[in-house]
Amino acid sequence: MRKNLKLDKSCISNLEIGQSQIGQSNLRFRISDLRCRIRPISDFLLFFVLATFSLSISPSPASAASDRLVLGLQAAYGLENDIPRNISHINMLYAQPQIGIMVWNSPESRLPIKRFDIVSEGILGGSTHPGGHLFGDTLMFRVTGNSARRYTWFSSVSSGPLHTSINENASELGGHVQFLSQGGAGIQRRLDARRSLVFEYRYFHMSNAGLTKPNHGFNGSILSIGMRWYGAR
Repeated sequence: MRKNLKLDKSCISNLEIGQSQIGQSNLRFRISDLRCRIRPISDFLLFFVLATFSLSISPSPASAASDRLVLGLQAAYGLENDIPRNISHINMLYAQPQIGIMVWNSPESRLPIKRFDIVSEGILGGSTHPGGHLFGDTLMFRVTGNSARRYTWFSSVSSGPLHTSINENASELGGHVQFLSQGGAGIQRRLDARRSLVFEYRYFHMSNAGLTKPNHGFNGSILSIGMRWYGAR
């Protein structure tokens, strides 16, 4: 009888412990469930506050895009040199319409480079000697440096395809499809906050990248002058 009584007491104690554990488990589940319900609401409120704050201090997307826009128009004169050959004495005169976007701009940076642009530059013109047309486009990467008063230096590299008929009169070129690769530097004089006058020198190479034989190609120098506009306003 005493053994049964002891067993009953142990069972009762075990039952109480089990109920206590179940109660604690239910409490933990309720707290966890409450946290899961509250978390999306708090996350949404945090997102709403941050979004409202960012919109209040930043310009609209259209305004930001227009402020990053870079436009340009230059007139270029190119002349074949004696490296490695100068058989046809090729002279080129063409326009360089430009449209691009400012990728990075930090006038207060301690780096010698203050600005980085990516530009699409057209080639519209021809050869004054020995004759032929030039139509194409190049992708340009341009960096701008420190300014002194109204003058700022810049440097660029670019490459792209073009269609020409100069090959019909010059043995240096094979085929109508050519590639123009060039690099150089220049100076721009700021006229106001949005406009600059540009003077530039580039060294270039033109060939067909092995598409047609022969593929002698030729090198030359380009001088250009033009205008540059920053932003749409």
